[in-house]
Order: sequence, then C-alpha cells, then structure tokens
Amino acid sequence: MLARKLSLRLENGQEVGTTPMLVPSISSRISIDPTKIIKMISETYTGPLLISAYDMKHAENFPQVSFPSLIFIDSGGYECAKDYEISEIGFYRPDSKEWNKDLYSEIIDGSDTYGPPKVVISYDHPSERTSIEEQIKGARELFRKKEGIIKELLIKPEPSKPNDINVEQVEQYVNKFTPFDIIGFTEKELGRSVLERMTAIAKIRRAMDRNQLNIPIHIFGSLDPITTPLYYISGADIFDGLSWLRFIFSRCDALYIDSFGPYHIDIEASMKQIFERSIAENLGYIRRLNMNLRKFQANEDYKYLGLGQDEYEKFFRNSYEDLKVKIGGDD
Repeated sequence: MLARKLSLRLENGQEVGTTPMLVPSISSRISIDPTKIIKMISETYTGPLLISAYDMKHAENFPQVSFPSLIFIDSGGYECAKDYEISEIGFYRPDSKEWNKDLYSEIIDGSDTYGPPKVVISYDHPSERTSIEEQIKGARELFRKKEGIIKELLIKPEPSKPNDINVEQVEQYVNKFTPFDIIGFTEKELGRSVLERMTAIAKIRRAMDRNQLNIPIHIFGSLDPITTPLYYISGADIFDGLSWLRFIFSRCDALYIDSFGPYHIDIEASMKQIFERSIAENLGYIRRLNMNLRKFQANEDYKYLGLGQDEYEKFFRNSYEDLKVKIGGDD
C-alpha cells in the first residue's frame, strides 16, 4: 500500500504536523478578495493554510496571518500566470503586477517576524522554464540563508515539454532531493487523466522509496472529495486547492455553490449567506476527510474513503486496482 503517515519537522526536530495533510488555499486567482476570506475563517479555523507571496505583496491590506497551525507560502507563479486555467468556474484573469525572485525573497524574509511555522515553496514563474537540475540549484540558493523554515521544492515542467512533467526525468534526479523537506508537483502537469496522474505519483513515490527518501509529496491543485483520496492511495501526502471556495462538498461530491447552495442550505438565503455557510461546512468536511484518510491508512478499508457509500467505496477500490495494473506489482 502506498498510503502512509509521515511527520513534518523543523530543523530543530520540532514536529509541526503529520500527513496526510489537507491544506485549504487562498488566492487572488479566484474572484474573491483574499483578505476577506482570511478574515472570515480566522476565528474558527486552526489547521494548515496556503497563501501566496504574490498576494502578500500586492493585495490591498493583506493581514499578518497568525491563526493557522502551519502556513505554506507559495511563490506566486499561479497568481501571475495571466492565461492559466482562467476558463474554470470561479477564476478570472488578474492584472499583471511586478513579480520576481527578489520580491519573493523579501516577502519570505518579512514573514519570519510573525506567526506559526512556515513551509516555503521554491520560486516558480510561468515565463521561466528551466531544467530540473536548474530548479534544484535555484531552490537551494533561495533557501541557503533561510533558517527555521520547512523547505519545499516544487518541480515544474522543463523547457522541452513546458506543460507536462517528465516523470522519467524526475526519477533520475530523486537522489538530489535530499536537501528539501517536501517535494511538490502541480496536479494537471502530471498527466492528462486522473489515472495518468496517479501513475506518475506512484512512480515518483517508488523512486523515492528506492532511494530511501522518506519525505512528503505535495500535490498542488487537488483538494476535493474524489481526487484527494485517489492521489493519497497513489503515494502523495499533502494536498491543497481552491475548490473549497468554489463548490459545496457533500458526501463524495463537489457541487456548484450557485445551483446546489439554495437546495443544500436555504432557498431564502442570500448568496452571501450561502457562500459563508458553505465555507464553514467545507472546512468541516476537509477535517473529516483528513481523519478518514488516516483511518484508511491505519485499516486499509475503503469504506473510509467512500463514506459508507457502496458505489464510492467500489470506485476507490477499483481505481487502486487500475493503478496497480499501470505500475505493476501489488504496491
């Protein structure tokens, strides 16, 4: 079985969390002011949270975020990518603002003065594609003078194939990942179908296991009732995404707020009330899903992934069987 439990620790050995870890994201790429979302959840949410350094720099009155148990600071590549995935429901094309590695480094240094432990993600810009070797070199340079943080290397596609991760190439560089605490990948860059992405995750995980590299794999853009469990059983450990701001999580489904919200909450409720209620309920769902992933890992019982629903339990079990065919063997 590829699902596992790992500790996430600072350099001094302090444990700041365990996997599986589900991380709600906040971003200006969704058409809601990120500062309003932060204020909305600040009094009730205490789990891990991902925020963008780009938004920390450019969003008006961006607050000091101190309530999460762990803060993931993303490098802002997603926010400054003007043409990426804007066709998806709830996304829009933001105005382009200045952004570069030096500005990112300044934001990281400034964040050291407050708040909880932090995961800092290596710099990524959509107009800058380099080899995996150069990505590793750049990340090591970025982190060289940064202390007291958890260091995450985000692997992006190389110039020869700018939209897709070359899994075989990643496998060749696994032994150079040891300076980092987490290795990350963007979901859609791992394959065209979910099974392709599951297969890529499993292959990378197996290569890391062969090199005795026991650190978490982070999948960016996957935080929902279906793909998160699928990627977890494939060998990934940390999951973040914006779906909790765009849909209502119910049973094993992610449903469009504007259409399902009145049915789920109240036909007389305003859309503002429906949105705020859905946010609170989704955070509760994420906590429960996290616990169910842990139960699955401990018991290897698919009922925890299917939430007691036979059709979903069968789906997850069959999906894992398909994965085993793709990668060969029983793991």
